[in-house]
Amino acid sequence: MGGVQFSTLYLAQELDRARWHPIVVCPEHGDLTRACEAADIETRVVKYPTLRSTSLRIGGNIRVPNLLAWLWNALALLRAKQAVRNQLRQSKADVLVTKGLASHFIGGFAARGLKTPCVWHVQDLISERSLGIYRRIFSFAAARLPQQIIVDGAAIKKQLPSAVHERVSVIHNGVDTNVFRPGLDGSAVRREFGITPEQRVIGHAGRITPWKGQHYLIEAFRQIADEYPEAVLLLVGSPVFDHDAYERRLKSMSAEYGLAQRVKFAGYRHDLPEVLAAMDVFAFTSIEKDTSPLALLSAMACGLPIVAFDIEGVRELDDTGRVFALAQVEDVDALAASLATVLRDKSMRVQLQQNARTAAEKLSLDRYVASIEQVLAGACDRANDAPIDIVPTCESITSRAVSTAGSLSNG
Repeated sequence: MGGVQFSTLYLAQELDRARWHPIVVCPEHGDLTRACEAADIETRVVKYPTLRSTSLRIGGNIRVPNLLAWLWNALALLRAKQAVRNQLRQSKADVLVTKGLASHFIGGFAARGLKTPCVWHVQDLISERSLGIYRRIFSFAAARLPQQIIVDGAAIKKQLPSAVHERVSVIHNGVDTNVFRPGLDGSAVRREFGITPEQRVIGHAGRITPWKGQHYLIEAFRQIADEYPEAVLLLVGSPVFDHDAYERRLKSMSAEYGLAQRVKFAGYRHDLPEVLAAMDVFAFTSIEKDTSPLALLSAMACGLPIVAFDIEGVRELDDTGRVFALAQVEDVDALAASLATVLRDKSMRVQLQQNARTAAEKLSLDRYVASIEQVLAGACDRANDAPIDIVPTCESITSRAVSTAGSLSNG
């Protein structure tokens, strides 16, 4: 499970059951369906056909469109659309929420055929590869398939055509600030990785993938390792898709720099609150894409001092300019200097801790769910009163919601 899957779970758990009956539809059984079933959330599985990569890599980092894959995927999406349409018909759903690129198209076409209102929940920036063809196709569909669009960052809204902006709601993700809070006990996690109470832990949590920037963090840690011999680096997360090679690269870097014993790879964890409690400083090193990422919000809620690359998705969460110690994106020297300053300056750490927690309280799970409920209710009511292609703006309540979690989401 990544951020998109967790946000799906949080929403389904917290919807007002007097108003809504959530059904989570997934392309396969896995951690999300098991978590939903444990929370007494109805789940359905609709298997999607396998999609092919829409680009080919040539000459290293050069990518070109794979036209055969585009054709294959178009046919696969049509097949999946019928399966989702059958589920919508059986469940008598009042509204469909889609998450993940494939699900936006599949669900959008399925809902349109039944005149069921569809709300896209877009939680990732749209790729600008292949001369922007992905973004243009996405924008074309966004103008025609969903009645409303929820995005978790203003950067995503900017990518969409201005003609649909009145139907776009920016709703930042939320976390349960009672679950993620200061004062939790991380001692068991420290013992598990052989970290003593006297050592200071620089932590990172997120998918192991190049755009999360873990290699920059290891490079920066190398620069300050001699100055702070008691410091260790704790990397939490696992690779998905084809990024096992990247994880091997990170471990190779650690060994090459003589830091194999001080860089701890924790893998995927189900006890994130306690893992965050084991950290003294949180480093957020994504170099692109991330908008209101749950790992960052969780660290904020735990009151950790945070050093982060200065990407737009990070700046959106800081309306005071005092929540994060920012470093220029991909600047290893600046990242190392910021980490060293936070480790050295206790008063700065305390201020960052307080500011992070205060900012997280404004991004609570209650606010997140209430904002989404408002969008869903408006979509349902307007669909009942007007043709399907009219923009929904009403704000009353419906009785049933279906949320789909896409297999190609990038949480």
